[in-house]
Amino acid sequence: MYIKTKSFQITPKELGALLTVDYYRRMKFFFILFAILLVINIVVSVLQNRFDWWLIYSVGLGAYFVSLPLFFQPRKRNSTLNFQNRYCEIDENFFAMFYEDGSIVKLNYSHFMQVIKKADYYFLYMTKAQFHYLPVAAFESEKDIHRFDLFLQSKQLIKIW
Repeated sequence: MYIKTKSFQITPKELGALLTVDYYRRMKFFFILFAILLVINIVVSVLQNRFDWWLIYSVGLGAYFVSLPLFFQPRKRNSTLNFQNRYCEIDENFFAMFYEDGSIVKLNYSHFMQVIKKADYYFLYMTKAQFHYLPVAAFESEKDIHRFDLFLQSKQLIKIW
């Protein structure tokens, strides 16, 4: 298997938007549950005509979790290489990225702990916070995407189903 992608690039703003959407998608259940419990407690407090300070604390905590993506600053957390124009070469042994400035990053698949695939991109995680971004649009064909998915599944890095 050998796959070569087209050149691609992501800006810090685009990466920040992707991370924000991913955060809200993962936290959706928590936000819904928290909002329902908060509304129930506010209604009970109003009906009983009393004021609970812990409601203010919980509203503050909820505001913190909702505003957390505002603190994502991809430019500070990622190398400047991640925002350069690049392309990838993928084979059975290595995942290689060739950057516009001539830099090359060649990784063995054992360096990846997990790969998350969304509709438009892959996040190839090396640690919980460090990842490489690979857009699906960078692949030449659907066949290459499918081969890459099956290869990642064989390495137990991704679950397709």
